[in-house]
Amino acid sequence: MNESIAVIYEGGVLRPLQPLALPEHSHLEVQIVRRPTGDQRKLAYDALQAAGIISAQVPGEELPMISEAQLVAAARALAVAGPLSELIIAEREGR
Repeated sequence: MNESIAVIYEGGVLRPLQPLALPEHSHLEVQIVRRPTGDQRKLAYDALQAAGIISAQVPGEELPMISEAQLVAAARALAVAGPLSELIIAEREGR
């Protein structure tokens, strides 16, 4: 099983930021992937905005409240199509 976890490097040791479901003395292979800094995230965000892929939300712009009836109607409409995983599998199989 492969999984990705967040770690911190302290005192020459990589320490997981959450508990791991592993037996003691497990041998693992580690791949180092640096998380982007705030500056890198801003550059990526600005590039996506400039390309028209995303748009900025106007500060203070509030989204309309959704009523309980609207939530129920949306859930019923989504339930008609079936599980998303089945739709994806059917699409891949050309059904």
